[in-house]
Amino acid sequence: MYDSAVAITHLNLNMSISIGLLSAILTTSAVIQEAPKNMTFETKLKSVAVFRDGFGYYVREGKVKLENGWATTNLVPTAVKGTVWFYSLDTGDKIDTIVMGKENKIQFASPAEIRTKLKDKIGLKLTVITKSNQRFEGELSKILDDMLLLKVGDAFNAVPYDQVQTIEFVGFPVRIKVDTKNPAKVANIGVAYLQEGIRWEPSYVLDLRHGTANLNLRATMQNTAEKLDKTDVFFVVGAPFVANRGIEDMMAHIPGAEPGMAAKLELPKKLDRETPVTDPDAVAPTTSAALSRDESGELFYYKKPELSLDTTDVAMVSIFDVSIPVSPRFEWNADGEEVSYLLSLQNKSGQPLTTGPVFVLEEGRALGQENVRYTPNGGTAEIRLSQGIGLKVEKREAEVRRATPVTLGKTVFVPVTLEGTLTVTNFRTSKATITVSKTMRGKVGKLSDLGTVKQTQILNGEPNPINDVEWKLDIAPGTTKKITYTYETYMSAEKAGAPPVPAGPGDDRG
Repeated sequence: MYDSAVAITHLNLNMSISIGLLSAILTTSAVIQEAPKNMTFETKLKSVAVFRDGFGYYVREGKVKLENGWATTNLVPTAVKGTVWFYSLDTGDKIDTIVMGKENKIQFASPAEIRTKLKDKIGLKLTVITKSNQRFEGELSKILDDMLLLKVGDAFNAVPYDQVQTIEFVGFPVRIKVDTKNPAKVANIGVAYLQEGIRWEPSYVLDLRHGTANLNLRATMQNTAEKLDKTDVFFVVGAPFVANRGIEDMMAHIPGAEPGMAAKLELPKKLDRETPVTDPDAVAPTTSAALSRDESGELFYYKKPELSLDTTDVAMVSIFDVSIPVSPRFEWNADGEEVSYLLSLQNKSGQPLTTGPVFVLEEGRALGQENVRYTPNGGTAEIRLSQGIGLKVEKREAEVRRATPVTLGKTVFVPVTLEGTLTVTNFRTSKATITVSKTMRGKVGKLSDLGTVKQTQILNGEPNPINDVEWKLDIAPGTTKKITYTYETYMSAEKAGAPPVPAGPGDDRG
């Protein structure tokens, strides 16, 4: 048999073999072609839990055939210091040691051992250094009797085994030692870590139509960390305290490598698992069948399965869409002029509502935007919109009498009785429920329409208590309601002026 390997050796190893010559070599040499089952593996992103303040909890998993208990992977996460965790998914196995280096060598004792070491590494990218310090890099294409072939583009480099000094993996800088009873088994290995570069913000749309209210929660997510490819994403409310935020883990830097090498490695993706944190806020599925509820520790997770998103992309994702009871009402603080329109939302979604802006539509018309606060399941959230359109309010207040001045300390006060009228007209086509409030400084007298004093505050050195008075009214469409009140206040004689209003009949101070 013609020894092709010897002929190639005489060409000083540094040559490209034509396809025709390669074909001749393959017909005269024994070739080992096995599936690439070897100690190298690429982790797949199973899921990512995204926190609102700019980082995510990533979990990756992979399957690998161990060699003497060792495996190597291409994953170099730019993780927060102290959060990288490699683990075994196999019962009884443990991760013993993680080694990261610029060089990841394939160990062999003699040239005869090279064929055995490389037989299951077809398709991997290798660097081969010869005894004369020549360096070849390419994809391992074939294992021949006396040499190996590295594919570089459309050409091949042939390197005889007896000339090989060092063989290194390219793109697999992490070595993992598994403590296992079967060091040649197919092992399942995972890695989890916190990493900055991904965040989300919640926002709601409340659509009021024909007496019903539909609440839709959207998650707007910005991703600059890792590409998502049909990845399960958990949108987490709240965030854990992370002591080392802004500090990269030592594992994120390959010793002796150029800065950013870890980030340049191309990684396939996919993830799962959550981290317990501290802060109550909500999740759970509602009407969307594609969503599921997951709960971990004190946190809830909104889940969106199989989401794809490239780095630098921003996406808006619908989390849930649910019908909820809504009660519209109005508020008028009669110390001012503005009427507020409020919506009371009864949270019967089966989960809490997280804090976020809500955009309100009524019969297709924009009513405004306000923030909804965290609301537990079964609780009530209130949305205050800018102005209550469809209601007209008026107020009038006048002095009706005075009593005999009195001296309190060094100041002369005049007891003045004031009478007021508050008018509300409903121009809407439906009933308006309104809460009217007013502050009265002094002694409250008569209040019409079941008005009540909600709170009284006594001030030092001040003869007049401060009273918060409130009325709750239902006003039919197209009607006007007037409410009246009186109160007596002590006014300094200097401010009261003259002449005083005469006391009415029966006034015991007249």
